[in-house]
Amino acid sequence: MAEFKYKAKDPRGRIKIGKVSAANAAQAKAQLMKMRLKPISITAYKLDGSGSSNETLFSKFLVKDHNGNTQLQIGAGNPTSKDLIVFTKQFATMIGSGVPLIQSLGILATQQQIAGFGRTIEKIRFSVENGSTLSESLEAYPNVFDSLYVAMVRAGEASGNLDEILLKLTTYIEKAAKIKSQVKSAMFYPVMIVTVAITVISVLLIFVVPTFAKQYQDAGKALPWLTQQVVDLSEFLGGQWHILFGALFIGIVLFRRYIKTAAGRAKFDAVLLRAPGFGNLFRKLAVGRFCNTLSTMLTSGVNLLEALTICAASAGNKSIESFVLGVRSDIEQGKKLSEPLSVGGLFPKMVTSMVQIGEETGALDEMLLKVSAFYEEEVDLAVKTMLSMIEPVMIAVIGGIVGVIVIAMYLPVFDAASLVG
Repeated sequence: MAEFKYKAKDPRGRIKIGKVSAANAAQAKAQLMKMRLKPISITAYKLDGSGSSNETLFSKFLVKDHNGNTQLQIGAGNPTSKDLIVFTKQFATMIGSGVPLIQSLGILATQQQIAGFGRTIEKIRFSVENGSTLSESLEAYPNVFDSLYVAMVRAGEASGNLDEILLKLTTYIEKAAKIKSQVKSAMFYPVMIVTVAITVISVLLIFVVPTFAKQYQDAGKALPWLTQQVVDLSEFLGGQWHILFGALFIGIVLFRRYIKTAAGRAKFDAVLLRAPGFGNLFRKLAVGRFCNTLSTMLTSGVNLLEALTICAASAGNKSIESFVLGVRSDIEQGKKLSEPLSVGGLFPKMVTSMVQIGEETGALDEMLLKVSAFYEEEVDLAVKTMLSMIEPVMIAVIGGIVGVIVIAMYLPVFDAASLVG
């Protein structure tokens, strides 16, 4: 066991200084977290029982503090989904080919393009080399390896099929990245069109309309009703635009802060599921993600209750998270999975029926995988349909608004022409 000095904050923000014994810095950090202490620094001054120093092994992660002690830097670079997929796939290939675990981690640490991710893998290697399991070492970096990743690796270590589990993880991460991309596509396009529309209409009202208005005012004639309304709106925006945009900016900031609170996030997520058009898409995404995650974990040997806990945490929606935790509670009381899933209307009848068949035949993971594949296609179709509908509607709306402004500006000309005629 090694000895580590630490400096940390307690829940009240007070500084605590002490020392702990642990196999490695990651376990020392985990001990502090269990003690409800937030680590500020962890200093290694005895790295093994003999008091000898292993600093050369991980010297690039050590710095000297103001007291001259060697301090292990705790921190990690966060990889993208693509980086994590490549790492997991290479790791699975190396383990499956018989390359020792520690050697595999050492090789992978040097191949990462993101320096922070490479340092994280090297720290994990050092932790494993000092007696920790791979899952314990990964658990020290939750910003890189989430609870699902850690649970599946733990199951792989227990079953001796770590390479197969890592390959399943690769498939899962790829599907999760695809779903995330679909959500971004569904949201980005309408937001972009609305932004362009607001910009174009604002430019017309603030810069173009006043030119026409000045000419009409110089003529000294009364303007048609529609033209007068557009001119009044233009004058209002021209004089108050900074106040309006300032209020919009403040509103966005306050809204973002509100949805970061527990109550605000819960209400916002509930509204998303009921939103016209988008609500059905988010519901399908939620069902597909739940079935994919649960199937992957059950196939890997993770028990149902732990899998449901992780499914809830990775749901990405507070309403769905609460629902899944309620399902878990019902199962703890002896109910089958299909029973609580059928309550509330979140999961369609087809899904709960297939889950029930899976439970009866002992092939729940396979049934969930089939449901996941079905909803993956449903989401693809829903996104394409939504985008195909949004484009003409938004073009018609933008064209209509611009057309009204143009007609309003030329109405006085038409009136003058009719008088001349």
